[in-house]
Amino acid sequence: MIRRLDRLQVVLAATLAALGVMTVFSARADWERQVVWVMVGAVIYLAATYFDYRRLRAVAPALYGGMMLMLVAVHLVGHAALGARRWLAVAGFPLEPSELSKLILVVVLAAYLARSERIGWRTFAGALGLAAAPACLIVTQPDLGTTLVVTAVTLGMLFVGGARPAQLGSVLTAAVVALPSLLNLLHGYQRRRLEVFLDPNQDPLGAGYNLLQARIAVGSGGMFGRGWLHGMQGQLGFIPERATDFVFATFAEEFGLLGSLVLLTVFGTLLIRVLRSAGVAPDRFGELVAGGVFAMILVQVLENVGMNIGLLPIAGIPLPLISYGGSATITTLAGLGLVQSVTVRRRAVVHQEIPVPGLGTISRRAQA
Repeated sequence: MIRRLDRLQVVLAATLAALGVMTVFSARADWERQVVWVMVGAVIYLAATYFDYRRLRAVAPALYGGMMLMLVAVHLVGHAALGARRWLAVAGFPLEPSELSKLILVVVLAAYLARSERIGWRTFAGALGLAAAPACLIVTQPDLGTTLVVTAVTLGMLFVGGARPAQLGSVLTAAVVALPSLLNLLHGYQRRRLEVFLDPNQDPLGAGYNLLQARIAVGSGGMFGRGWLHGMQGQLGFIPERATDFVFATFAEEFGLLGSLVLLTVFGTLLIRVLRSAGVAPDRFGELVAGGVFAMILVQVLENVGMNIGLLPIAGIPLPLISYGGSATITTLAGLGLVQSVTVRRRAVVHQEIPVPGLGTISRRAQA
């Protein structure tokens, strides 16, 4: 099995985790706890790799039920912080069920969509229903960022599963029509984030402060950066949430444009390896699991980097393996471990020698 591992994926994930610990240390967060979370995540990564992912298909309903129970428990007995109720205390460990729900939903949707080769309207509606229930519980915590990730994962998996353009277009059309109503459901601070996204200078010391300071930090990094532990905005505490939501601004200030491009290249290469795993999956379920993990990581990278440089509204989404946080780090490594499980169980490629009269033999590649 070791010989069938995607070794490059291991190196890329380890590189991101190491850069994450370095950035958390620079941001003066609890880097020692982050190291513990990375180590726990590494153990889960190995366990997921050796675990036969196909067994998850049979227990998908139980996983879905457990996910819904955790999300309901957050509303009943969850711990509130920063105006949101998102955490459960489990043996002294702050567990964020919404983070785990992203990966659980990937498995559940993969099991559901794998039941049929083609996605009809009934299957399409069923998949949306499966995602809508946890999304409603997450958005009311409130956690708009994770809700956006859940939505993107659902649409991404439907696309990978073969949903027709008319089906995906119907969702986009419904979203556009319902947008005015959805905006009325947002909390005051969430609507304010959208307003300052369009013009952060209208409230530079209030709602626009986070975005302006992040932009200043990214710009002050220049081409080569100020150096590790020498970022003025980060070290002096001007960057808000500099170890979590705005961790990319902290990184960009210290390592500059070139360092940021290297970081994005590592992410891009990792995503390509995940797509490769989807392409060599031995079954439709494995293909969908890898595709779901791809969508989960991609949307978080795009949103986190986009909001740090002012291209997207602030949504409170962590940068995978870079941002401080146990639930997010463990979930990402568990997802990559499942992708490895798909990779090591891929079909072997064999060469068949076929005799051709007058031409000798020709070699043909086939999967066994």
